Amino acid sequence: MTEPPIHTSQEKQLNNLDQFIEYFSEHCQVYFPAIERTRAHHKDSFDALGGRLLGWAVDYLGDGWEKTLAEGYMHFLMDVNRSQMEYERRGHYRNKSYDEVYTSVYSDPEVMNRYHWGVYVTTFAWEHHLEIYDFFQREFIARLNPESGSLLDLGSGSGVWSFLTLHALSNWSSTGIDISRRSVELAQQMAPQAEAEGRVNFLEADALQFRKSEPCQAGVSCFLLEHLEQPQQLLENLSQNLEPGAFAFVTGALTAAEVDHISEFRKESEIVNMVENAGFRTLSMLSAAPPSHPRSQKFLPRSLALVLQKRTNDIW
Repeated sequence: MTEPPIHTSQEKQLNNLDQFIEYFSEHCQVYFPAIERTRAHHKDSFDALGGRLLGWAVDYLGDGWEKTLAEGYMHFLMDVNRSQMEYERRGHYRNKSYDEVYTSVYSDPEVMNRYHWGVYVTTFAWEHHLEIYDFFQREFIARLNPESGSLLDLGSGSGVWSFLTLHALSNWSSTGIDISRRSVELAQQMAPQAEAEGRVNFLEADALQFRKSEPCQAGVSCFLLEHLEQPQQLLENLSQNLEPGAFAFVTGALTAAEVDHISEFRKESEIVNMVENAGFRTLSMLSAAPPSHPRSQKFLPRSLALVLQKRTNDIW
């Protein structure tokens, strides 16, 4: 009797990618060509990040993972496209308060589950999000001390950015903060799949007020600013939780309407001014947009990524 073949981690990732591509090509035909273009333009990054995230999702979701990801992605994109069309017509975001968003989105577990997996897939399926990941690796991770350190992740969501940091830095630990109990539970449950169990702790708390007992050596807050009524408070709290000279990675969405976006940023300088007022110096910046967005549209949905360093004085 022969033993079944032992598949390496890389082989499993490639197999997951093949299944993802096959399923999405059949069941997400409207949106699949854009995913194909993303992979063609950034194959190494797409396969590396996509393979890793799919591996975590497969282990967590089990049988039927392809359907869960596809349905989440399609619902999310339909909401994004609808919201952006309304934004073009109205000239402003629909919701202005957390209470409005909670009623329409956050209070519905089914909507939140689809939303979670839709956003998860965009991390590697959207070309401009993949550019953000490459920037994260190149400009943020490369600056961190590989010997040891602690990370604070404000608005941790599914835990992806904590997991990616810990994957790159085996001697680091992370604390993830999110106001959503469901997100905290899901991220904590995914930690073993991400090989981060014992090095990461996710807590249900307010990212605007949470304070660690000891300052951290690095911080991240990804795509939370636009969800807040008072985004400046987030940046100030992030700064106050870091030691002087610590590095931070912050991302935000500009003129990108989604059903739960509240704060509207129209220029990159708006967010740069906010981080500087919070006590940071901007070390590097990337503004990335979908490559095929129509020039006829007034608003260009885009993602801004900043690598920051907490100042030690008023200048630097």
